Amino acid sequence: FSKIFNSAERRSVSLDIQGRINSYSKYLNNYVPEILPYGVRIEWVTGNITKESFFRENKVIIKLNYHSNQDENVVRAVLEFITRGLLPDAKPHVDDKVIASVDYICVKKMLEKERRSSIQYYYSEILNPSMTTDNEIKKYVSILNELDLMGYFTSIVLRELQILGLERKFSIPNEKEKEETRNFINFLNDKVVQKPRGINVDPTFIGEYIAVSIVYVARGESIGPHLKWIKQCVIKNIKRIYLCAHGDWNISLVNKLREKLKENKLFVEGFYEILPAPSNSRKKDAICVMYDIKKDNSQKPIRKAVGHT
Repeated sequence: FSKIFNSAERRSVSLDIQGRINSYSKYLNNYVPEILPYGVRIEWVTGNITKESFFRENKVIIKLNYHSNQDENVVRAVLEFITRGLLPDAKPHVDDKVIASVDYICVKKMLEKERRSSIQYYYSEILNPSMTTDNEIKKYVSILNELDLMGYFTSIVLRELQILGLERKFSIPNEKEKEETRNFINFLNDKVVQKPRGINVDPTFIGEYIAVSIVYVARGESIGPHLKWIKQCVIKNIKRIYLCAHGDWNISLVNKLREKLKENKLFVEGFYEILPAPSNSRKKDAICVMYDIKKDNSQKPIRKAVGHT
């Protein structure tokens, strides 16, 4: 009876974890298509194996030792799944510290949505020790977490890395790609997170693989200067534009810009997202709209619209 009970308990735990992982994968794929393209299967093992994973039948197969602490089981399974399954095409082309930090934030987001009771174990046993022993991980986790609080981690970071992976998946990874991904996160920190007052920060990042402009629409401004800058982006060979704004008035200005851009066939709206302010902050709701810039009228857009958040 003990063996039967233990087997049933482990099967119940594995099905619960698999269900939570698949639920979050479906949720995230709705906003960034195919960012988590695999299913998951958890197999409990005995012996010296603490973790092992591989791909089979379009699933990440995770082999783990079973622990009486269910938070440990959940955290280790989610971390292994994200490490193996998130952005599979992009991972080889992204800086190691950056992609590890992206994984850490995605694990945090998954646990917050699907299993909040496991967050404390994740912080104390996984995330905090990693940040303590590695200053680069600490730096990038901090930047990405701030971007996530603002709503731009999924909208901009994951989307750009996903597009990079799609464009480079048949290419041999090189150090220039990895350096560019580091520089891109540093750019987002300077442009989006820090936003120093009284200092003009170039809103464009132009690299060989990533070329975007982050256009902040601020209160009291007309749309004229923004529209002029957006049209200049075509000349600068920028691939995508992100229109960002906080607060109802600024969001209304973005919508006016959208109406103007409908008149120009070179700009194709890729997605439109309302980013609700965190309930525990004083921040206002935000908006993020992405546009693909076509080279000419015959060129197809890179990304189709994916709906609203």
